[in-house]
Amino acid sequence: MEIKAQQFVTSTGRRVLNDNGQQGMGGVSGVGSTTERHQGRVAEAIFANCADLDFGQLDEIIEWVRLYQR
Repeated sequence: MEIKAQQFVTSTGRRVLNDNGQQGMGGVSGVGSTTERHQGRVAEAIFANCADLDFGQLDEIIEWVRLYQR
């Protein structure tokens, strides 16, 4: 399965990455509030780095993110 930058959207359907996989709210580079830009940078890192990880490694990353939900 190929993951595309366009799949990284908020709960309201707003894109957080541009077509090149870099941060950009609404698909426009550099756009967004401070927290939206942070969200986009996390999405950017996931898009750029997770394709080659196995399920166990992805599960570990998911657990790290969950640390912030507690």
